[in-house]
Amino acid sequence: MDTVLNKSYLGLFIDGKKITEIIESDEINYHSAYLPKVLKNVLDKNNFDIKNLNCIAANVGFGSFTGIRAGLSIVKVMALNLNIGCVSLETTEILSTAFNTPYIMADARRGSVFYSKNGKDTELIPYEEALLILDGGYKFISDNALIKNTKFENYKNSLISYEENTQNLAEVELDIAFDKINKNEVITPYELKPVYIQTPPIFIKN
Repeated sequence: MDTVLNKSYLGLFIDGKKITEIIESDEINYHSAYLPKVLKNVLDKNNFDIKNLNCIAANVGFGSFTGIRAGLSIVKVMALNLNIGCVSLETTEILSTAFNTPYIMADARRGSVFYSKNGKDTELIPYEEALLILDGGYKFISDNALIKNTKFENYKNSLISYEENTQNLAEVELDIAFDKINKNEVITPYELKPVYIQTPPIFIKN
């Protein structure tokens, strides 16, 4: 389950078959509100009993604070009720795998950028540092917010929007999750930790 990115993605791996759904809504950051209904519809359509789930994978961030919090709440409740393990996925590894590059850069708002140079670790760096990195000529997988940011208008050729791509990220996430399950990287619901990177605005004192 992924409620973190610009769309919400739901993927099921049942008896070797990949089943995916993409949730789109005009209510940005509220895709997670539709997730339970979509999940039920997908399970019903495939005659699959939710009690037969063996594991649940979830994107823990970086990304929408609201999306991370809402999505992980659903996943944890489900996993605890079903008494099954979880797999933790991160936005950086998802985009890196989907586009076959270690270079990720996305807008984190408030003058900051989510940045990865290895496709695994995510740093929070200021706009000024991000601009210096872009001067190096590397191309980065990015989001529309950063590409449309006026501070980065001279670097549009160096930023590739994952949002404008037709890549089905649910399939990518299923592959990553399945690989982690095979490597015994399954954790308990209590170990599923969000990657917020920075403190949400509501908690910052003036």
